[in-house]
Amino acid sequence: MRNVIELEFPNRQRVPVDCADSPSALLQLETMIGDGGNHYVLFPDAWNMYNAVRDEELRRIYRAASGVFPDGISWLMLARLQGARVPHRLPGPSFMGLACEHGLKRHWGHYFYGGGPGVPEKLASALVKRYPGLNVVGVFSPPFRPLTGVEEAKMKEEIEQSRAHLLWVALGAPKQEYWMAKHLGEIDVPVMLGVGAAFDFYSGARPWAPAWIRNAGMEWAFRSLTGGRKTFVRNVRCVSAISLLLTQMAIRRMLGPKSKEQRAKG
Repeated sequence: MRNVIELEFPNRQRVPVDCADSPSALLQLETMIGDGGNHYVLFPDAWNMYNAVRDEELRRIYRAASGVFPDGISWLMLARLQGARVPHRLPGPSFMGLACEHGLKRHWGHYFYGGGPGVPEKLASALVKRYPGLNVVGVFSPPFRPLTGVEEAKMKEEIEQSRAHLLWVALGAPKQEYWMAKHLGEIDVPVMLGVGAAFDFYSGARPWAPAWIRNAGMEWAFRSLTGGRKTFVRNVRCVSAISLLLTQMAIRRMLGPKSKEQRAKG
């Protein structure tokens, strides 16, 4: 059973977030795989929050997800400012490794969709070495353009014929969130999971922050310094906006009780 809280943005719109540690998240994943339905799971970081504040359709996609596990520390901070508590971060790349290991005895089939040319193949090879016996049932690196109707049909057929349990999607945010929402029910696969840069990290295409940096919630800073100019500019803009958002929420929480007291005195 999901343990979900709703977080409110300054525009009064709400998004759900799962309060789950790794074991309970894996149990949720098992339930999704076994219930005969189609699901997608999100791992939002600060960039996702930056986009969700501005995009109603993206908030709708969050509300329709079967799991929203916070990747970024900004989500935990937002929860605290609203008097709630999300006790655990669950980054997408880390969860992918956990799910690969957890699924070995369960014979889960993994399909990897996304990444640049050659990246999903390198990813699959790296994961098989790390988790011997891992059941990789397919990989696909989509072109940097919309698929044609023929290509789309062939892609769907290939994924379904692979009989994958988990479809790992790495198209970058928010593109991957839109992609999963669009294909929910159109591709007959139990669970799609949007894991962003996980493909690049495991394949070696991009450096992954050391564990101590990730545990400190500073992975965004590491990515800013190692991801090139475009990533640096994006992250600076994102952090500035999120800092303003959190400040607004802190001020609202600080002033809220005072206004109530004043109304009571009046």
